[in-house]
This record gives sequence, C-alpha cells and structure tokens, in this order.
Amino acid sequence: MYYNILVPLDGSENAYKTLEYAGNLAKKFDSQVNVLSVFRHHSHIEKSISMVRPMEPENLDDVLSAYAKDVVAQGKTILQEHGVKKVRGFIKMGTASKKILEFAKKHNIDLIIISSKGNGDLKGYLLGGVAHKVAGLAKCPVMVI
Repeated sequence: MYYNILVPLDGSENAYKTLEYAGNLAKKFDSQVNVLSVFRHHSHIEKSISMVRPMEPENLDDVLSAYAKDVVAQGKTILQEHGVKKVRGFIKMGTASKKILEFAKKHNIDLIIISSKGNGDLKGYLLGGVAHKVAGLAKCPVMVI
C-alpha cells in the first residue's frame, strides 16, 4: 500500500517523532523511506547581517547544509536501528514546503509523514506553516504527527 514514504525532517524533536510511524509502516509494507531535509538559501544581504563571524571561513549556506546533512544522517540511523532496510537520505536547498512537494512528485511518493510543528513554526498555531501547505497541496496522502 505505502511502498515509497517521504519523511521531511528539520531537526526538531517533533520531526524525529515521525520516524517511529514511518518505521512501523516501512516494516509492515517493506517500504523505502526517504528522509529529506530542506535548508533555506540566504541572500547576500541576509549573509551580511548574519551572526557568522568574518574570521570563520564557512558561509551561512555551508553551515545550514552541514546541519541538514547531520539531520538526515541521524534520521537514517534511527530508522535503520529500528529495522528499516530501505532508507535513503536527501538534502535540498529552497523553501521547505515547495521542495517537499516537488520531491514527492518527482519520486512518486505514496505517503508523506510530517510533523505538525517544526523548528520554524510559531507556538500556539494548530498546524505549522510547512505541514499546512504540504497537507493542503500534496497529491498523495499526508500523515501529520
């Protein structure tokens, strides 16, 4: 039923909770789980006013890309430790909801499992902005945790 599952992660505690659901479904249906982390590109203006010190050789995009890679690696490890055999990781740069939806379409995703609130969401909202957009615009089922 669900043979190709997408789990977007942003590194938040809530996002990592989605892995348990993805793992259970993946084991039941022998599914592939695609772990995706999206980081936002920062313009030259944003970089110039960022907290990155001039002595540090890394630019903001490099720092965010490295963080996204760590998030994906941790997600893959958690799934593999729970017995999921088919796990792949991906990092994309751009707007989170847009990149999640593009990935789902391009990779023929059967199910997206997403956290209701992540790092960028304001407290007090019923559903985070990214989850709300993905749930409303995805062409496949979306499970919001």
